[in-house]
Amino acid sequence: MINFDHFNQQADKLDAILPQPARVNTSQIDGLRYRLYQPQQAAEDLVIVYHGGGVHLDAGYDILARQLSHDAGIAVCLVDIRGHGGSPGAKGEVASPVMVWRDVDTLLAGMRELFPQAHIHLLGHSSGGGMLINYFTRHHPQHSSDSLILIAPELGPFAKEVRRNQVAVPFAELRQWPFVINALSGGWLFGNYPAVHLNFPEDVKASEPDFVQHYSVNMANALTPRYPANQLAALPLPVLLLAAGNDELFSAQAMGEFAEKNGNGQLSFSVIENSAHLDCLFFAEQSVRQHLLMLRQGAV
Repeated sequence: MINFDHFNQQADKLDAILPQPARVNTSQIDGLRYRLYQPQQAAEDLVIVYHGGGVHLDAGYDILARQLSHDAGIAVCLVDIRGHGGSPGAKGEVASPVMVWRDVDTLLAGMRELFPQAHIHLLGHSSGGGMLINYFTRHHPQHSSDSLILIAPELGPFAKEVRRNQVAVPFAELRQWPFVINALSGGWLFGNYPAVHLNFPEDVKASEPDFVQHYSVNMANALTPRYPANQLAALPLPVLLLAAGNDELFSAQAMGEFAEKNGNGQLSFSVIENSAHLDCLFFAEQSVRQHLLMLRQGAV
């Protein structure tokens, strides 16, 4: 099971020692809640961050945003995916998977107006990473992005080789039959059926009532790659894939093998050592900074 207690302890510790952001505000674009962190100087890069399964932008992502935005001309935008946190829609539901991907277009359009000269990068953690893989390979993006950053990405049930088999209680448990009927019906039937149960510990559910407990078929399809090997190969832009060395859900070694086998020439892979599925966020800063620097220098 994911170690939420350790994650929360580390988040509290870092919150106490990290400098407060110089310029931060929370707002909405077409109802989608986002929080924008801007550096003191003009931003050369903007990183738009999508959270993991069942949570929202307040679930520790502030730490990564503050780490990245306190200098070096990096702005960070945290986003609540539709059906999560302060964004619209019933919790864990969406009328169609395409709506989630169109929301990325909406955020990109709004951020491009605010940062017309900046390089824009999309970052997804866990299911947020799976969603962005779908965005680039099952959707036609309406706006350009300069790179994709995947941190401990959820590659879905069709990438079984990257999952740890010894997990006693899986974080997500699904019923397969609603997905089968939905697929056979061309997406018309059982789209809003709560087919995925997210196993948050009882104390987490009590302290975080806004966390999503169930995903509908449509939401799961929006966030989960259907053909992960082919989709990874088809990503049309520079990609940094970071695995957590001590991930409770995924094997970092198997993730690296999967990336080497299926990634294209624009994908680079690295392991965040001594980190777990959640707290890898707190140790990703240097890898992300190096990725952005190499892109600026034209080395990627």
